[in-house]
Amino acid sequence: MTGFRDVQVDPYFGGFVLETLTIGMYEETRNAIREYVQNGFDSIQRAVTKLHQLDPNEGLIRIIFDVDGDGVRIRDNGAGLSAQIAVRTLTSIGASAKDFSTDAGFRGIGRLAGVAFCDTLTFTTKAISEPILTEVIFDAKKMREMMSPQHGSKYSALQLLKDCVVGRQSDISPDEPPFFEVSMRSFVEPPTELTSPEQMELFIAQISPVGYREDFAFASAIQKYAQTAPVPIDTVKIVIEEANEEPKPILKPYGAKYEIQDAEAKVTLSDIKFYASPTAQWWAWVGKKDVPGSYTEEEVRGIRVRTKNIQIDGTALVRDIFQRQNKSNGRYQDWFIGEIFVDPKRVVPNARRDGFEDNKAWRAIRNEIGGTVCKDAGTWAQEVSNQGQLTLEKLTQKTERIADEFETLRRSEFKDGDRTIGVSAAMTKLQTEVGRAARNANAATLSSLQALGSKLLDMKAEAMGKLAPATPKIDSDRIENEARDVLLGELMAQFEQHLELPCLSSVRTVVKREFGWPRS
Repeated sequence: MTGFRDVQVDPYFGGFVLETLTIGMYEETRNAIREYVQNGFDSIQRAVTKLHQLDPNEGLIRIIFDVDGDGVRIRDNGAGLSAQIAVRTLTSIGASAKDFSTDAGFRGIGRLAGVAFCDTLTFTTKAISEPILTEVIFDAKKMREMMSPQHGSKYSALQLLKDCVVGRQSDISPDEPPFFEVSMRSFVEPPTELTSPEQMELFIAQISPVGYREDFAFASAIQKYAQTAPVPIDTVKIVIEEANEEPKPILKPYGAKYEIQDAEAKVTLSDIKFYASPTAQWWAWVGKKDVPGSYTEEEVRGIRVRTKNIQIDGTALVRDIFQRQNKSNGRYQDWFIGEIFVDPKRVVPNARRDGFEDNKAWRAIRNEIGGTVCKDAGTWAQEVSNQGQLTLEKLTQKTERIADEFETLRRSEFKDGDRTIGVSAAMTKLQTEVGRAARNANAATLSSLQALGSKLLDMKAEAMGKLAPATPKIDSDRIENEARDVLLGELMAQFEQHLELPCLSSVRTVVKREFGWPRS
């Protein structure tokens, strides 16, 4: 047996590699928008902190909707790319000069994300003081055809790029400011955000490194805490531009009031709580509310994880941490709003940015978050559920007392008409309390409350049915009016608690006019 001889190795990367990095990269194609926003943010940060050519307050990312509705441009006024390296940089796949510990994007594949849903993907850039403008144009339609299952194996990744990408340069005044722009034209099954400025605003407000709205009561407290926190809150100004419209600034979606499942009106946050990593790797704020239940607005619901103030995934990441504490606690993620800011030097987002590389550092941070933020939130949510159970116990006791009086009346064949009327009115009031408690009850408590409501309804129906023939002199109008007055009183108490004054005044006027309540 002879010894082995070396054989030349000539790796071949087929077109399917690019298909994986473009069409197959994201479960949601709208996440391509996030890639371009974070690239713009990195460019601005580089211009501010490394090149010192841009004031921190002057950084701007513009999301521009074309007039014909079939194109969107994302443009930043950051460092741009030098004409010497622009073409090579923009056609290098899986390679980047960025630093993962300081830049939001660093793998050099996110720029291809738009290939999945537009026919032409163009990058245009200029560096400071340079007289050259550079364009790199990807024929995305041709790329998709060449990467299709019928053709993907025929072409190498290198040949596919050479056939589908054009680079060109032109003269421009060196006084023109630096910029970088990505243009997506001729959409093919695009995410809704690329055709709807309203949906774009909702998405960008959630995922981007923007500031807080003025009507968010705790904005200043969060910003003050961040000044001494282990991770800063980096921000950039982002605007959406439409034809014939003023640029619209984008801010995080947290506001003054929030919709809660089954709640009668929007609620405010009663407080926020800050959490700090014992190893200085992250910090968080979590909003508290006095009303139990889930937030219904998707743009605010859940505690979000962010690096460089850019959202990682949506709400699934923290939901998983809740479930690691207790499988049934996953639902509590929807009971809270908040943010966790993680040090980018400690963890590495995965390529899709829907989570982190599963390494020792992330597992340690995940355990810290679970043992502090999620444990505390789960305890608070459980206490609220227990309070609902206490409410059930009180309502059950009240129902039992009324049931005892009902049985006494039944044994006397409801001959005491006035007493029967009083018990019926008490049943009406208690039915209202049961209904109010049911609005925020968990499944088990809700079933018991529904049983109480049914029992009260049956007893009242029987009492009123026996009352009319047994006591012909009873004033039925009085019975109806008293029951209605009890119900109106309960409703107005809730209106006074939740409605703003102008609206409350209108409600009072209508109730007085239609029902003559409150009676003089």
